[in-house]
Amino acid sequence: MRHRANIQDLVWACREERDMDKKTALYNKIRKKLSYPPELAMPSMITDDFIDAALDRI
Repeated sequence: MRHRANIQDLVWACREERDMDKKTALYNKIRKKLSYPPELAMPSMITDDFIDAALDRI
């Protein structure tokens, strides 16, 4: 249960972050914790909207 709460906290923090470097780092941390397969590659141009849409799918 704590693992789920930890991910929810990270998702919330990522949504609130305005600095794109920090937001991208948080998003990558979430992806790592969820063990996303490598074939789900991130685009070369990462935007705030891309990350927010990806967080909606989590």
